[in-house]
Amino acid sequence: MLVGIDASRATSPQRTGTENYSLYLIRHLLALNAQRYRLYFNAAPPPRLFPQSDNWEARVMPFPRLWTHLRLSWEMACRPPDLLFVPAHVIPLIHPRSVVTVHDLGYIYYPQAHRPFDRLYLDLSTRFNASVASQIIADSEATKNDLVREYGVPEERITVVYPGCNLEPVIDETGWERVRERYHLPDRYILHLGTLHPRKNILRLLEAFQSLAGDFPDLHLVLAGKKGWLYEEILHKAEGLGGRVHFPGYI
Repeated sequence: MLVGIDASRATSPQRTGTENYSLYLIRHLLALNAQRYRLYFNAAPPPRLFPQSDNWEARVMPFPRLWTHLRLSWEMACRPPDLLFVPAHVIPLIHPRSVVTVHDLGYIYYPQAHRPFDRLYLDLSTRFNASVASQIIADSEATKNDLVREYGVPEERITVVYPGCNLEPVIDETGWERVRERYHLPDRYILHLGTLHPRKNILRLLEAFQSLAGDFPDLHLVLAGKKGWLYEEILHKAEGLGGRVHFPGYI
């Protein structure tokens, strides 16, 4: 079987959650060597992003706009794989049998944490995925239940597969010190990794840190991640914590 995979989200130079999910899942699928794979990119991937093997091939297809629904759709019409897997985006308009991952439906339950256009796009793309996918992968039972409730997806078309994690051991213990010096980090700190925007619940984290700061005078909070929508409110809240909140940016 030839399995096509939309790998366009795996090549971002500053990967966040769904991009990392896409990258590592594709790497492990290739390592299983159970099928033949064709990876679709909208730009040339960095060298050695994926291990070299004879069980996969790359299709690099640059296109200025609407890459998924125009360029990838054209590819599906002309040279379709037996199955298309979309780990972190939307299924193209023209598609063979397809499997898609839906990560969450937070835009429905927390609309205030998303921009209006983003909410509309997420609703339309998820609704489309739910209607055309042969099978849907949900990150959790909660997401599966949300898909059934909000979009009427039959339970038998949803499989819950929990995301994995990369637990590579730290071989060089001196690496911790180099990281601390590079990003000017204190000796003791709580680390949060993620884009700085409201849906990460960072304001509540800052409130929690403020409540315990007096009991742990040497403890700091490190918020590592690129600036997102409405990040100014987070910066303003952090200003009242006496320089104990640090923003090293994307790591």
